[in-house]
Amino acid sequence: MVTELRKKYGFDVELVKKTDVGLFKRIVLPKFPALTIDDDLIFEGRDTTVEELEREVVKRRS
Repeated sequence: MVTELRKKYGFDVELVKKTDVGLFKRIVLPKFPALTIDDDLIFEGRDTTVEELEREVVKRRS
């Protein structure tokens, strides 16, 4: 899903897993799964669809 949108819109992706971060960082991270765009929390604590993600990407590019 993200790979297709990344090719289409040319943005960088960073994946963070709970197992990759220490206890302190877990406290300050949003509830997983979460998605941020330009440091704005877009989705938190739920999965998202391709359509929802694309809508948010397009909104920020205009």
